Amino acid sequence: MGRFIKYGFVVTFIWAGFILAISFMEAWVKFRAESLDTPTALDVGMHVFGALNFVERIFTAIMLVYLFVYYADKVVVVTGITIFTFIVAQSGYLLPELNEHAQLIMQGMQPEKSSVHIMYIVMEVIKLLALFVLGYRQVKTYKNM
Repeated sequence: MGRFIKYGFVVTFIWAGFILAISFMEAWVKFRAESLDTPTALDVGMHVFGALNFVERIFTAIMLVYLFVYYADKVVVVTGITIFTFIVAQSGYLLPELNEHAQLIMQGMQPEKSSVHIMYIVMEVIKLLALFVLGYRQVKTYKNM
C-alpha cells in the first residue's frame, strides 16, 4: 500500500489529462467538424462523456482510498471531498439531464433552455483546478517520504 500512496499523484495527473483532453478539447473540436451533423455529434458526445464519467468514478474510488489511508492535510481532504461531490453530482444529476436534453435534440425536438450545461462546465473547471491542487499536494508529500 505504501507504494500506491507514494505515487498517488500519478493517478491525479492522469485524471487531469483525461479532463483536459475530453472536456476542453474533444468536445468543442467535435462540434467544429463541418461533416459531422449535430445529432451524430451529440450521440458521440453522450458515449464519450459516459466513458469519461465511468473512468472518473474509478479514479474517485482510488482518490478516496488515498484520502482515507493517507490524509496529509486539510487542503488534500477538502479538495478530495470537493472532487468526490462533483463526481456524484455529475454522475447522478448533470449527465442524465444532459443526455435527456441531447436525446430530445436527436429526435428533432427543441428542448427548453437549461443551465445544466453551464453548471457542468463550471464544475469541470473547478474539478480540474482541484485536481491540480491535489496533485501538487501529493507531489509535496511524495518528496517528503
